[in-house]
Amino acid sequence: SRSTMLRVVTALLVLASASAFAPSGFAPALRAGSFQGQQVCATQAASRMTGPTMAEAWVRMVPAGDVTTTRQADALIAGTAVLVGRYSNGALWGISAKNSATGTEMYGGKIDESDLTITDPQWGTKYSLTDGEVVGKWCPQPPVLGALIGTIFPATGVWVPKVREQGGFVEVLLDVDAKADFEKQYWKGILDAQGKADGGYY
Repeated sequence: SRSTMLRVVTALLVLASASAFAPSGFAPALRAGSFQGQQVCATQAASRMTGPTMAEAWVRMVPAGDVTTTRQADALIAGTAVLVGRYSNGALWGISAKNSATGTEMYGGKIDESDLTITDPQWGTKYSLTDGEVVGKWCPQPPVLGALIGTIFPATGVWVPKVREQGGFVEVLLDVDAKADFEKQYWKGILDAQGKADGGYY
């Protein structure tokens, strides 16, 4: 319908303009050519597993020394984007490396230990580091543009993986045979809205 077409065109224009505000470049779906973090393909991920090889496995992400209370690390492992860091007491936290509004990278987001949240540097949304749910306002920044993005895309949480330090590495518990279901459903929804989903995108 005409209203649906207008909605899609508006969304595309907004997403295009959002690149000017992205601190590390606009990268919807974290395409390999634009993701700034480390990339580990499925074969490499399998070689980095510790313990039995199963659907879910602990995968070595980065050396433990690369992650400090002031330095985060992100990686695209077998198609799954992960961001990790440390609390002031040295404990690890992990969360999706991209936000749930437009897929912009979350690297460098401010950590608030009073409520255990990370603030998305793109749209200002706070996500819980314990369950990934949105805490407070949805897309409050920047003024006007953030509100428009928040209207187009419904408030949705992000994936929170289990992380640990083992053998001198930060490890993430992942299903290395498939991308996160949440992200697949999200981007399929975007394609559906554009009439481009054909069942073969993933």
